Amino acid sequence: MVEGYQPNTFRDPAEPSRELFQGLVNFLAAGGSYQDYLARTFPRTAFGKEMTKEAAKKYIAGLSATARKTVLPKAATRVAAMGGRRLPLAQGILQGLSGDPIGGVGTAGGGFAGAALGAKIGTAILPGAGTLAGGLIGGTIGGGIGQNVTRGLAGIDINDPYSGPDISIPIFGGIPITPAAKTKKSRERMRQERMKDVEAMQPYMRQQFAMDMMAQQQAQSAMLMGNIINNSRR
Repeated sequence: MVEGYQPNTFRDPAEPSRELFQGLVNFLAAGGSYQDYLARTFPRTAFGKEMTKEAAKKYIAGLSATARKTVLPKAATRVAAMGGRRLPLAQGILQGLSGDPIGGVGTAGGGFAGAALGAKIGTAILPGAGTLAGGLIGGTIGGGIGQNVTRGLAGIDINDPYSGPDISIPIFGGIPITPAAKTKKSRERMRQERMKDVEAMQPYMRQQFAMDMMAQQQAQSAMLMGNIINNSRR
């Protein structure tokens, strides 16, 4: 190899990219279809667990024009449906970890059901793109409805920090996972910090109290001496 030569590191724009959005843009710019891209990028979901990316590439390349019109829309639909169902589950898990497990269960369950229904409707309209759009819209709507239902069943009012059950994980002194538990824990910690402040101020408070008592006694003594002197002059 000639000194200073750099091997070609440019990616074929028709190849699926790890950066999904940019990869899709490159793929479409090269004349590919979004259905082909989804099938190549997620071959196991599109064709089965045993399918690899290289095998999917060869399989798709060997399809006739007629077969492509039948196989690729179905493959892209399976990928889009799976993606639409996984997103609400991830949102529910994040919501649960952020301190709202009851709402998170509703988001995950309602979003999963909504995504499945939305994907079916979207598939009937436009397989692939319609499946993905329907799944995302259905998941968003279903997740919102689901979390409202589970919160309502648990008696949680997002405007009332003390509503709902008091649930904490019994580790590390108790990890609150519901709004009521979080509020209770926060108020308890606030009281503890205030007590620490009071205890730290007690020496200064006793000193100030002693100074105030001394000043009061001096004032009373001065007043008494003044009365005595005034009475002796009469």
